[in-house]
Amino acid sequence: MTRQRPMDTAVQEALRRSEVVAGSLEAFTAGLAPRLGAGWNRRVLPTPSGWSPADERFWDMEEGVLWRALHEGGDHLRARAVLTHAHGLQLYAVQRPHRAGQFLVGALLPAGVFEYGTAKRPQAVAVLGDPARAACAVRRRLLPQYRIAAMRVASGTRFKQAQHVVIGRTADGRPAADAVMPRAVRALLHEDGRWELDPGTGLCLPAVTSPLPSEVLIQEATDRLRGLGFNVTVTDGHPLDGHLRSPSRAVAAPSTLLPPAPPSSRGRTR
Repeated sequence: MTRQRPMDTAVQEALRRSEVVAGSLEAFTAGLAPRLGAGWNRRVLPTPSGWSPADERFWDMEEGVLWRALHEGGDHLRARAVLTHAHGLQLYAVQRPHRAGQFLVGALLPAGVFEYGTAKRPQAVAVLGDPARAACAVRRRLLPQYRIAAMRVASGTRFKQAQHVVIGRTADGRPAADAVMPRAVRALLHEDGRWELDPGTGLCLPAVTSPLPSEVLIQEATDRLRGLGFNVTVTDGHPLDGHLRSPSRAVAAPSTLLPPAPPSSRGRTR
């Protein structure tokens, strides 16, 4: 037992520090979300392992302050905060490393978008821990660029699929909806809080607090989306299978040369 005490102490200290980071983010985002405007809600994602699937979805990959911060060691890796808008936008917040009382807020790829595209990327901003001042900075320096980039990427990468929603199942059997149009995402996220946007996948998943069976959730979502004019496909597979495994076939550029001569015209040159 004596040999295990140092390890027990280290584990307890790590848990305590994680709770402190999560509590700080909780207090900060609780004041930030309502100041960003209607439709924003927030939750903290504890990540004691120092990594979250949502880390792969923030927009300023390999070039911004948020990317650099997540590749440094420190207590800021012990929790993430995600602020979700009902239109499918998500903000990612962490403590700023080596800057007490400061935070980094960046943009995640919007719902249903899996490619960065060529749109100008909204860059994360460093803000003070005062939610009122932080909200002013986010609204002025981040949200306008984020909304423009989200519209361009959504229409540019999946324009032909914009009116199509796929509802399938995750590997653990949970319903999951792949939607790119803000109107479709809003129809799911606004309905009594039964669905939520997963920051790690960009898919709409049933909320943990939803009391309805999976089949009822899927049927209600299907009826609602079809009533809005969307084409809905319900499948037992993963909703991204068709998107990821069936890329659009490349189309050759039109030739500027004359077509070859028919076989009967042997003396004709090309």
